[in-house]
Amino acid sequence: MSLADATSLPFHLRGAFAPVLEERTDFELEVTGELPRELAGTYVRNGPNPRRDSPSWFAGEGMLHAVHLEAGRAACYKNRWIQGPYAPNTHVVAYADRLLALVESRRPVEVTRELETIGVFDFDGAVARSMTAHPKLCPHTGELLFFSYGATPPLLTYYRADASGRVVHTAELDVGVATFMHDFAVTRNYAVFYVLPVLLGDFRSPVPIRWADDVPARIAVVPREGRNADVRWFDVAPCTISHTVNAFEDGDTIVLDAVRAPRVMQPHALHRFRLDLQSGLASESEVCPRFLDFPRVAPGVVGARQRYAYVTELLDFTRDGGFTSTRAHRYDFETHALVTHDFGQAAMPGECVVVPRTERGAEDDAWALLFVHQRDGSATKLVILDARRFDAPPVAEIHLRGRVPFGLHGDWLPKKALRESADRE
Repeated sequence: MSLADATSLPFHLRGAFAPVLEERTDFELEVTGELPRELAGTYVRNGPNPRRDSPSWFAGEGMLHAVHLEAGRAACYKNRWIQGPYAPNTHVVAYADRLLALVESRRPVEVTRELETIGVFDFDGAVARSMTAHPKLCPHTGELLFFSYGATPPLLTYYRADASGRVVHTAELDVGVATFMHDFAVTRNYAVFYVLPVLLGDFRSPVPIRWADDVPARIAVVPREGRNADVRWFDVAPCTISHTVNAFEDGDTIVLDAVRAPRVMQPHALHRFRLDLQSGLASESEVCPRFLDFPRVAPGVVGARQRYAYVTELLDFTRDGGFTSTRAHRYDFETHALVTHDFGQAAMPGECVVVPRTERGAEDDAWALLFVHQRDGSATKLVILDARRFDAPPVAEIHLRGRVPFGLHGDWLPKKALRESADRE
């Protein structure tokens, strides 16, 4: 009985989630449609892929999957386990000529452009504990903003690193409770943290967090160069936030768009918070009621006003915490229009990664890249959509010879970044 078709197994070991048991390298992949010649670089995505039985989706060792595009060809697919005692399984980001694999409970692990593990990257000893799997790369300064959190003091530490990989600012923030904080937000001048009634639990359990009715929901705002004494607190309705869409400044107000649920393991919706720095008051509203997650925006608008977000629509959670998906959307924050790409009932699209056509083009002058899996675990494609015509047929589909498990987050490495990385090695 294979892992892909064993219906008695938990969701993270069957169907589209089932792990693959081999590392492989495949050249010259089949393409339907026409790959844009200017789309040159590598799409790489992380996700849990246990080498053997795993108690939860969160516990599986991380495996990277990469597709290299060059000169209108899908030149290569490669997958590799990340090596180490606990292989980061959540995200992968290109920063400071490095490729970092991330999980929020450990420090980053650096890998080469060939996906071979180099080892722990601790910013020359500046980061002693862990690092969020959702750091924010500032498109204006090249800085990386991130945080560490845990169950023992300091409960939250905020970091800012310059474009070369050197930590230039550290601040321990007194949040008062060991809250589960998967993501955060930045604007041009501030960092925004979520201190919510979702407390840390046992990471070996299927749902490693727990709800606490007696913990108030608050959002903390600190200047990019600020410290604990500079934190401004905003009370909000009890909730949990899975992922940030983006945040920006509107005069004296911080506007935060995020994927919010009223409680743990309930459907998420797009939600907007307005944090008034003058009055100290917060307002909030639901902007799209669908069960959406995995939001991405164009990298050039991180921390600034965005018009579009690219999201995956999920179906309700199963009893063991699993879910499915069939559609991805482009949400317009100005018109509230939702443009849908439906991949069909047999398919399961993952997270979109937004790749600009040019450095200074319009926000939607881009491609959206995503893995699309079959719900039965039989096949995987890398699909390329035109961000401006999101509901149109794909620009191209790359057919992988081996399947990729449904996973988490990824990044795009332009050819230039790969060349710089190669020089480092």
